[in-house]
Amino acid sequence: MKNTHPTKEKVIQAAGTLFYQKGYHATSVRDIAKEAQVNISLISYYFNGKQGLFETIVIDHLEANLKLLEESLGEHFLTIVKRILHYKMDNYQLSCFVHREMMLDSTLLRELLVTYIAKEDSLWASILFQADDISDLRYGQELQLLQMKGMLQAPFTVPWYQRGERSSTEAKRYFIDKYVENIRQWFKGDPVE
Repeated sequence: MKNTHPTKEKVIQAAGTLFYQKGYHATSVRDIAKEAQVNISLISYYFNGKQGLFETIVIDHLEANLKLLEESLGEHFLTIVKRILHYKMDNYQLSCFVHREMMLDSTLLRELLVTYIAKEDSLWASILFQADDISDLRYGQELQLLQMKGMLQAPFTVPWYQRGERSSTEAKRYFIDKYVENIRQWFKGDPVE
């Protein structure tokens, strides 16, 4: 996260955890202040309330994802996929929360996402098909792009991962390696084992 004030970071971390556990609407400002061990007024001071805090968390996550894509341009797409999956696994709760909220029909989130999704689509079009823009893609390529993005979101739309031994570093690495191999097979048209 790009915010540097320690109290602000505590609030962001607490909100991220609670939003993941309870959802945005079921989490109160009071819950966040209690979890962060800060005065409730600091949430309004730093973020103008829960909605501003939500926007900060989502924007920081989406910007980090875009930055990762931009920094990876020119690399093989499977290397980029692996980086994205590592980032999402390292920020598992946040990734799950953001992807879950993206599936809801929310005016608040829709306004935030329009810009980021367009930029992400453009970057992936460049990575996968060397296209200058998403509008340059053929219909079949558009479908592949949609499927690719879906495969990168799927592990983070349901809380399946952090149970037992799956949360170890070795388990994360194993999952990512197997998942990337499946994506490679899918992209080449090989049968997935």
